[in-house]
Amino acid sequence: MAQSSFDRFTAIAGALREQSSRWADHQARWYGAMASVSCSGEPTAVAQGVLAVTRLLKQECPWHWGVSGVVQSVVAALLLQNGDRPDRFVRELVRVRPRFREHKLHRALQWELLAVLILRLQAAREPIAAGTVARFARIYGEMKHHHRWLTGPDDFPACAILTGQSGEPREIGAHIEQIYQTLRHHKFSAGDPLQSAANIMYLGEGDAQDVARRAVLLRETFRQQKVRIGASGYGQLAMLALLPLPAEPLVAHVLMLRETLRGVRPRVPSEHRMPIAVGLSLFDVMATAPSDLATKVMLDTHLVVAVQQAVIAATAANAAVIAAT
Repeated sequence: MAQSSFDRFTAIAGALREQSSRWADHQARWYGAMASVSCSGEPTAVAQGVLAVTRLLKQECPWHWGVSGVVQSVVAALLLQNGDRPDRFVRELVRVRPRFREHKLHRALQWELLAVLILRLQAAREPIAAGTVARFARIYGEMKHHHRWLTGPDDFPACAILTGQSGEPREIGAHIEQIYQTLRHHKFSAGDPLQSAANIMYLGEGDAQDVARRAVLLRETFRQQKVRIGASGYGQLAMLALLPLPAEPLVAHVLMLRETLRGVRPRVPSEHRMPIAVGLSLFDVMATAPSDLATKVMLDTHLVVAVQQAVIAATAANAAVIAAT
């Protein structure tokens, strides 16, 4: 019998803990374990692989200090999953970053790291074409067109995901804006979390209204279970809204996993239980979904979920640091 996502997650997280320094970043361990769920091999071997790739990344990328532990762990897990070598990935990162500057894109190593990883995987680990970088820049420009003051480098990973989708950049931008405005109509708070959610919801099955309605229904279903989803949870709703599935069983599964995470030791902090529960729920859904259940996600669903959860966690960590200064 196949191991559940939760059991595999806890096994990999436990192996990472056993093989890491006592001073290791616990948050990085949780998100690295979640990103590693779909890696092949026994949990102990997967943990060894993730840690080995993380060390190699640090050797190859001496300026890694500007990158959060969560992002480093998730990048390592995804490189391992896709059979990519850290040295080759870093060479591509070094090659592509100047191309970003040619398109007036801001320097932001943490977000460029994730964006280049996604673009590289879309290119099947071949060199990222100049036309791909230009398309990335045009889609980013459309984001800026609709929300000049909200759009920033933290949108690079979503922009990279969108670069691999079909459609003209202007059409993609308009579709995302329609999702954004529909959610605003339903009393979702304006701001960066809503824009980030709308960017990912572009990938969802159906038109803008369909995807937005699913997010509204999911929020209401959580409310009925006495769980309030505020702006910080919009990213979680966005990922759950990607698939045209009934809200009640999906929400029930998320809340069951969130409650189960309370019993995991070492303790998973409360603010991380919901993101991890959402990620694992989506992995479970995709493992059992009918073969004809299609979305516009052209990348592996595990990658999209892992990257977005890393972005949310790293953004929250950055905000906490800024608030403390």
